[in-house]
Amino acid sequence: MVSRIWKLVAVTWIVLAVTSGCTKKESLYSEKDFVGKWESSRVTTPVHLYEDGEWELITESDEVQQYGVWLYSDNKILWTVRVNGKIHHDPNPVLSATANEFQLREKDGSVTTFRRIAP
Repeated sequence: MVSRIWKLVAVTWIVLAVTSGCTKKESLYSEKDFVGKWESSRVTTPVHLYEDGEWELITESDEVQQYGVWLYSDNKILWTVRVNGKIHHDPNPVLSATANEFQLREKDGSVTTFRRIAP
């Protein structure tokens, strides 16, 4: 599993480098603002965002439902996950963020709200 995570991290950095271009927007927040355990309006399983750039959906019985890597850059969270043997990247603009809640714009235009459960 560790090698899969590192592959996802490497691919994420490559995609970020290619898509960011030469200009860099000033970030409104820090990656540290998003680290923690969150309840999402999109899924019922808590989302854990770790400082090392990994994320997991962990059930109450401590089973990992899904995992990947995440990165905050240019006021977007870039989620990377492997599904059916393919790497998927999902960049979501951050609409707002406070110590206990943040909102992201999804590709379909909807808004996902994350509420902090634990630091």
